[in-house]
Amino acid sequence: METYSLLGRILCLSMGIFLLLTSAFAKSEGNVNLSPFRAWRSAYECLFYGANPCSAKDKLTMDGAINVPVEETKDYCREGGCGEHIQNVLKCIHLVKRDFWFANKAPVKFLQDAISTGCNTSTEINTTDYPISNAIKMYQSFSKSLTLALSTVLFMVVFNI
Repeated sequence: METYSLLGRILCLSMGIFLLLTSAFAKSEGNVNLSPFRAWRSAYECLFYGANPCSAKDKLTMDGAINVPVEETKDYCREGGCGEHIQNVLKCIHLVKRDFWFANKAPVKFLQDAISTGCNTSTEINTTDYPISNAIKMYQSFSKSLTLALSTVLFMVVFNI
């Protein structure tokens, strides 16, 4: 009887480890049900999506700055070029973390629109200076104070203060 119990435990442990390992290496693109940490990590991994035809100065990084002068726009926007690659990277980021913000506070949609507009009108593509509206600033300060208040209440409840 003990042999079956031990064998069952080993089998369950092996299955659990197998499931954890397979989910750890699963492709997360398009999966909107990720934990917050996994969503951020997956969005970061999207930056390394596929073969990158971009030059070093045109690569998309976490700062969200894209600066393509007018004279380079045609080459940037050609089929299979850097613009198309970055649009695919931005789509990947949007699929795994819809509320992703780059270091310059620009959302994915702002970069997508800037590239589309620049390529359609053959004008400069520049996302280095993202204008933050007062509503966004107010939301950010409100969310910080709300988070602080909720964490204080949680601390008081947990430690019975």
